[in-house]
Amino acid sequence: MYNYTVSENARLELNPSKYVGSGGRNSGSGGGSGTSAANGNTTAPDDDFELWDYSGFMLRNDTDDPITNGKWGGTQGWCRPSCIPITVILILIVLVVLLPLLDHAADKYASNGTNFDFDTSCMNSCNLSFVETLPIGMNYTNNTVFLDNTYDSWIKLISLAREKIEIASFYWTMRREDVYPDDSAKQGEEVFHLLLQAGRDRNILLKITQNIPSQIRPNIDTEVLTKKANAKVKSLNFAGLLGGGVLHSKLWLVDRTHLYIGSANMDWRSLSQVKELGLMALNCSCLANDFAKIFDVYWIIGNDGKIPSVWPEYLNTRINLKNPINFTFMNNKYKTFVASSPPPFSPKGRTNDVDAILYCIEKAEKFIYISVMDYFPLTIYTAKIKYWPIIDDALRTAAIERKVHIRLLISSWKHMKKSEVFFLKSLMELTDSYAGVKIEVRKFIVPTNPDFDRIPFSRVNHNKYMVTDVTAYIGTSNWSGDYFINTAGIGTVFETIGDQTSENLRQQLENIFHRDWYSEYSYALNESIPFVKRSTNTIEDYYLRSSRYILA
Repeated sequence: MYNYTVSENARLELNPSKYVGSGGRNSGSGGGSGTSAANGNTTAPDDDFELWDYSGFMLRNDTDDPITNGKWGGTQGWCRPSCIPITVILILIVLVVLLPLLDHAADKYASNGTNFDFDTSCMNSCNLSFVETLPIGMNYTNNTVFLDNTYDSWIKLISLAREKIEIASFYWTMRREDVYPDDSAKQGEEVFHLLLQAGRDRNILLKITQNIPSQIRPNIDTEVLTKKANAKVKSLNFAGLLGGGVLHSKLWLVDRTHLYIGSANMDWRSLSQVKELGLMALNCSCLANDFAKIFDVYWIIGNDGKIPSVWPEYLNTRINLKNPINFTFMNNKYKTFVASSPPPFSPKGRTNDVDAILYCIEKAEKFIYISVMDYFPLTIYTAKIKYWPIIDDALRTAAIERKVHIRLLISSWKHMKKSEVFFLKSLMELTDSYAGVKIEVRKFIVPTNPDFDRIPFSRVNHNKYMVTDVTAYIGTSNWSGDYFINTAGIGTVFETIGDQTSENLRQQLENIFHRDWYSEYSYALNESIPFVKRSTNTIEDYYLRSSRYILA
């Protein structure tokens, strides 16, 4: 039996003829040109029994020899009985000589270039903080968590720029005319204006990667930045590259020293109408430079319109699950690494995003708390829905075998798929199946009103994070198979080491989860909460008919 890793299974899910080993191979085209990849014809390999039959060795039959009846090949066969002792001796000699060499080669391959001593001095100046967007009108009765907001963090990043700002994005709708004419677009418009000003007046290089524009998402904002701020923009066509998926990452890099990673899209709604959570890192060059390698992957693919057969060596990373950066921040010690998806976008050494999630689940000893918009053990954007239980199985295993307490806080809004509830209930059903097994699920509902309801695809908890008693994970992907198989996303893990103060990063994320879990916006999964009937809106109707990945 072959023991594939999860990442290898994800690779094989796509097309085994295209992706072999780490980093993947793809001869298809996509990206800025917008052309689809040619459909490659694959020829099935010959069956093993056919190769044996035509080998002329072991299955040779000599009917003239009544003693052997061809079993040993007769007088014309490959092997006589007298050859057996000699053959055995030769095999033993070969094994004695070659096995040590093979073991050495295997060890070298297993290391994958990740065993090294990393100079952590570049982490000494890091300032790490969680930032969030709380939608207008959403006020906690008993709020003990106070974070900087996404808008202020983006303004700060722009102000810190001296040479360049790089943004990996799904789509751009930063102005009210892009979506819906509402005054809550002001913050998005201010960020857009400051980016325009940075490129035009401050001579800051703006580099943007985005999903390929479409009729539904024309990305007019980046066209404006290209014309007026000399922005450099690369678009990725996932239909041509992988047959489906999108560029779903949400990443800011400033001078490759400061960064933002999180759930917020380049969308004014992400600053005022959608609940978001992210991480801002200031003066953190070594972490920013590792994220930058992922940005460079997008840039190369967007420029060339294809996934290279061999990634440039400078994109390889030595920072990963097996070899994280060890650092100290505010008297707390951590391990950290950066992960990405899909597997074909991962140069040598890069941990795949789903493996980072599984690592956090498997390391948990007491609890696992998850807050995501969508949770499906399926691929939900493929032409044919497929079962994808990788994360689901890991959660069930943790609950049953290790008695880890699991809580999932899932977003409930007008565009929630009804089938999601069935899978969540199946997890809850395990509670008390055996002593110590406990899985809880609640839904989070952002309050709304008729005026806010006119804004398409708003008023939703868009978070994508997990916190356990050992680790904190911040990502950009929803939790269904599509996001890890053919969609580009990023995740980062912080694992605590030793004793921690009450203000450590993991504890901060746990506090955020508890605030939401026990808030007035959290409801039992089976609790019926009426939504305000949405007014007829031609913009939204068009979105619904034309888009499969909505907001995301």
